[in-house]
Amino acid sequence: MISATPPSGRSPPSSTPECDDVKRARLLSLLLCLLFAAGLVSAQQTASVEFYARDADQPLNAEVTTFGDTEACTVYHVLLDSTNGQRVPALVGIPKTGEKPYPLIMLQHGLGGDKNAEYVRLPALELAKQGYATLRIDAHSHGERAPAAAQGDMIARVFGMIQSGGWAQSVVDMRRGLDYCATRDDIDLDRVGYMGVSMGAIMGGVLCGVEDRVDAAVLMLGGSLGAFSAFMPGLLDPVDPANYIANFAPRPLLMLNGKQDPLIVPAAAQRLYDAAKDPKKIVWYDTGHTLPPDEAIAEVSAFLSEHVPTVKP
Repeated sequence: MISATPPSGRSPPSSTPECDDVKRARLLSLLLCLLFAAGLVSAQQTASVEFYARDADQPLNAEVTTFGDTEACTVYHVLLDSTNGQRVPALVGIPKTGEKPYPLIMLQHGLGGDKNAEYVRLPALELAKQGYATLRIDAHSHGERAPAAAQGDMIARVFGMIQSGGWAQSVVDMRRGLDYCATRDDIDLDRVGYMGVSMGAIMGGVLCGVEDRVDAAVLMLGGSLGAFSAFMPGLLDPVDPANYIANFAPRPLLMLNGKQDPLIVPAAAQRLYDAAKDPKKIVWYDTGHTLPPDEAIAEVSAFLSEHVPTVKP
């Protein structure tokens, strides 16, 4: 049901301790701290649900066109209004079989990906076969929202997101995506699940703490951002999922992480898990910033079947 491989599409090499992924992780850690310092120093410095507030009555002004058609589902391209003048592109998949209204699974890509990246597109198609509607948005500075200068440049994309407040904006945009889905009579917002990979898991940890319409969540290769600002305590509090995830209880949480992940290190994943309340479960794999597909698919499939059923109770 899911492709568990994140945007990098490969495990980090183990032959040398100073592998490219480790170097990249260290560079990103420094950049994140410096850029957040620039972008948040004059903004709200404490974690707060209000940081992600939006006016649910704001007109969506949705533009909907057919994006694609498969045996399993019809996929619609949606443009909708969010806060701060943002126009958010999304893909909404509607199954062709099953009982309407359909339960919804939100799928969120990782850093450098987009709403139609293979590792979210293929799971969306598999979910449609099982009777799930799906919602995928482009995070700020990604996909259709990526500035020309950031195309193919991960560091530039991070800079663009953080400098413009795009990290928090993306969480609000996901909420607006749910607002749109609430207008459709073929989607059941009483049954909503969330699946996020890497950056999508980190943002998802925040979303779960501020959005009461999500009923169950799977966070893959995500963790707390606290480790990125160890020498500047509190700097990332407004966007650290560890400061919000406790609000998700008593809704169920599943985390999947790699024991050798050089990007989201195990301590960061454990910190997020420890901040969450029951019911929760974390599964550790002997991998880097990737997951073993067959095992992860089985774990996620069982979780969603139990907590976001395709047949309404």
